[in-house]
Amino acid sequence: MIYHPDPTEFIANSGDYGALGKTLVELSSLEFAHDSFVFKMHETNRDLSLSLAKRFPRHFKEKTDFLINAVTGVSKLRQVPIFQTGELNLLWLQYQLDELYGVRSIIAHGSVSLSETTPNRITWTFERFVQKERKNWTREAVKMSNGYLASVHCTASVIRRYLSNLRRCLEGGFCWEEVYQTDKEIRLNRKILAEVAASGVVSADSGWIGSLPPLGPVE
Repeated sequence: MIYHPDPTEFIANSGDYGALGKTLVELSSLEFAHDSFVFKMHETNRDLSLSLAKRFPRHFKEKTDFLINAVTGVSKLRQVPIFQTGELNLLWLQYQLDELYGVRSIIAHGSVSLSETTPNRITWTFERFVQKERKNWTREAVKMSNGYLASVHCTASVIRRYLSNLRRCLEGGFCWEEVYQTDKEIRLNRKILAEVAASGVVSADSGWIGSLPPLGPVE
């Protein structure tokens, strides 16, 4: 390791790349949650796991196929929804994971350069060599903005929580009805608090409503 003479300069100059780091951290956490689910499936239902994959799924496509087939094959996993509305759309899930893991590969393995900076957006160009077909490699350039990465981060966090709920379901520690009722109560309480603040009964000038933890998406 080469000692950096001035870490403060490095930290200051890395500000424009913060969205990349935040997104990559969430995508890595998503993959860890995905792997944790696979291991838990192997612990709790070894026969089904071995029928889905003879060895641990290392590649992203194998991980996604294992997940979709596991949810399809285990009835109690099919009772765990992705969204608070109770929706479970496995086709949507597969498409999203394909895109998210594709973004992860581009960020992790591409050469990054700033290509455009505006007051509201930063756009980067990622260049890498990809194999389009057997024995045929080509140079590819992809552009992404921090606005797009915000959506990537949001989607990855939603699916990561879903995978955690699947693992908890296998452990016997997840109840969809209990989660749904709790979420409904929280949303009702937030609505009442907002109405009370809007009526002037209590002061909202301190910003305490805005400091409450954000609610998860419902659709």
